[in-house]
Amino acid sequence: MFFYKLRFILSYLIILTLIYSCSPRISRHGNFFSQDDIKLLQSTKLNKSEILEILGQPSTRSTFSDNVWYYIFFIQKERAYFKVRNTSNTVLKIKFDNKQNVKSYNIIQNKNSIKIPINNDTTETSAFKRGLVREFLDSFVRRLESKD
Repeated sequence: MFFYKLRFILSYLIILTLIYSCSPRISRHGNFFSQDDIKLLQSTKLNKSEILEILGQPSTRSTFSDNVWYYIFFIQKERAYFKVRNTSNTVLKIKFDNKQNVKSYNIIQNKNSIKIPINNDTTETSAFKRGLVREFLDSFVRRLESKD
């Protein structure tokens, strides 16, 4: 009787562990901004330092101008044994005028984003084909020969 109860309890714990491990894990990445932050952007004329105070440092800045900032935020859902997938992507693009005040902003979400597949190609290097030690010795020999 005791072994029957013990086997039942252990089976129950194993099943609970398996079920719990299959529950999704949701993680947030990037600069989170709330609806209140967006309302504040809409209702007031903020400058760069105020934006930094409210939203923090931007995720990235435009390559061509320091007056365009991007705040990137995405949510990922992960399940055991399955591929991680993004459930939500949001980008806040803020443009500033020459006086450092917010000129305009734009929110880009999932429906406006483009799905780009990851390229798994690798770049070949000749150093690893011949061996690192061989390359080192060859360069050493070339230096000795060039001193003549």
